[in-house]
Amino acid sequence: MASRRHRSHITAKPHLTAFAARSPARPRRFAWRRTLASFPVVPRRLRELILLSLVTVSSCSLPQNFIRGTNELPEFTNDEGTWRDVDVTMRDGVKLKTHIMMPKGVERAPVVMMRNPYPRDLLFTFNCSVLVRYGLGCVIQDARGQRESEGEWTPLIHEPHDSEDALAWLDAQPWAESIALYGQSYLGGTALAAGAKLTPKVKTLVVVVFGTDLRPVISERGLFPHELLTAWAAYMPGRERPEDPIGSFDKALKTRPHYDVDFGGKADWYHLWLEGVLPHDGLWELPETKEFLAVPPKIQVPVLYIEGFDDPFLEAGLSTFSRLGSRDRSLLALLPVTHIGGQPGELQVKDAEGQYLWKLPVPWLLHHLKGAPLPYPSTGVLTWARNDVKPSHRESWPPPTRNEVRVLQAKPAKESPCTQYELGGVEGTTSLLSYRYNPDHPWMTEGGSRSLGMRIVGLPGKVDPGPQRQTWDCNRRDVVRFTTEPLSSDARLAGRMQLNLTVRSSAKDTAFYAKLVDIDENGKAVHLTDGAATLRLPTAKDETYVPYEPHSVRTVEIDFVPTEWNVPAGHRIGLWVSSSNYPALSAHTNTEEPWFKATLPRLAEQTLELGGPSKLVLKLSDPGQ
Repeated sequence: MASRRHRSHITAKPHLTAFAARSPARPRRFAWRRTLASFPVVPRRLRELILLSLVTVSSCSLPQNFIRGTNELPEFTNDEGTWRDVDVTMRDGVKLKTHIMMPKGVERAPVVMMRNPYPRDLLFTFNCSVLVRYGLGCVIQDARGQRESEGEWTPLIHEPHDSEDALAWLDAQPWAESIALYGQSYLGGTALAAGAKLTPKVKTLVVVVFGTDLRPVISERGLFPHELLTAWAAYMPGRERPEDPIGSFDKALKTRPHYDVDFGGKADWYHLWLEGVLPHDGLWELPETKEFLAVPPKIQVPVLYIEGFDDPFLEAGLSTFSRLGSRDRSLLALLPVTHIGGQPGELQVKDAEGQYLWKLPVPWLLHHLKGAPLPYPSTGVLTWARNDVKPSHRESWPPPTRNEVRVLQAKPAKESPCTQYELGGVEGTTSLLSYRYNPDHPWMTEGGSRSLGMRIVGLPGKVDPGPQRQTWDCNRRDVVRFTTEPLSSDARLAGRMQLNLTVRSSAKDTAFYAKLVDIDENGKAVHLTDGAATLRLPTAKDETYVPYEPHSVRTVEIDFVPTEWNVPAGHRIGLWVSSSNYPALSAHTNTEEPWFKATLPRLAEQTLELGGPSKLVLKLSDPGQ
């Protein structure tokens, strides 16, 4: 599924080599063994010691050898050289600081380029220290307005031209034998931005957790992703990092109207994002935004595309991969990881450890830049689904599925910690169930894919993403829970589920939110996926507001975030419905006024029509698909 508006089926040529079976998922108690392989969740003191250790010893071979051994990478062939800096002039005269490292004693080599707005002192420098040990040069350029580069910082706006100019400069360097563009998160965006005008030396791209169509990222039917964009703006308002980004994030969440947030006067661009609620609002009409969106079909070299099921950019990534000009020569890897590559929460997949940073990117770069054998398929889609014993290699994703329709019933289910209602297969008598939604007392986020997970590394954020255990708060009257019977056999959910929810409200506009949970035999509920819709943007096709008359009947289509999850036999699938998911998404104020300009939220009486009008559509994939 490519975006909230269109369903895109991802297809590529099949690989003829069978992908080896892997080990089953590892229990959480062993998560500490992933320490450097995938930067997982670890206690803060331990995490700080790990990071400090990396900084301290990054000039010696110990950490590189640990990474190589832990991730079963090839033997190193070279030693590190030394860093040197140059200024690269852009078309408008702005100079961007560029840092270069070549393997020791090597004058000409294939080169990996990254363009980066973040501090390079740890992760990206360390990535380079591993790559140069394989005979690859490494170039890190500070993005415009960041670090040591000149110019003003406006996220993404300058990247198409700056990336093209930087690539043209690198292509002209005699010491650059061939080129790969590589990046995670924003760096993946800068790699994509250069795709419109790739030079002859470019052999491949490696893009991790990003995409070019950011409309479904910035707006969830008019709801704004605080845990993604507000948290990131609090950390990245301008060239200088704020002294207290966590405090800045907290202050921003409390500011009303939210449009008055200024992050110390350093982030005027944030207001442009706030206004990007509709697909054709100002942000999306900018020439630079349109240029970035149009890049994927122009990319004609193989791409390794890595996305995470718990990454807020998942839908943007799926859309971008589906539109690549080189899609039939590219590989998509779907991992059970967050934006920063960890596996927090209740479920870890052993084989997914290290894939995000090392096991996938390093062999791919060596294959396309130096002709080394590739230890995994070069095309198609590799998927690491939760509760699976091995990854799946397919021609496309999602795999073929069949619809299983479950009716939201008013009949209470048995054996429930709180009141739950049945998710049955047969329509019954229509019944009404009501609750009151108070924007000042929203339902708090637990898990999911809408958080960067930055609080894991001591940065702004309040939510731990992923398959987090859910709280059974039986005192909340604004959460309505439904459940299936215990499953008689495993059920593989694959792709995008949908909830067709028939509702009424006393407000002229409001939100409805739903999450799917995996409930085991002991009643432990784990976040599986979620989605949201608003009364005036009730379906994915709506690109302008649809007026709503209070107390009238309307069906909203809630599209869940795509996933692949094997629900074990004996477990139940739960559906929890409310009107908020805060702070992953902004709390709707129950007014027609844009949420970021509202100062006086209102109470809303919400009513669900059960027994037939409201249905959950599950996408089930048969074994072996």
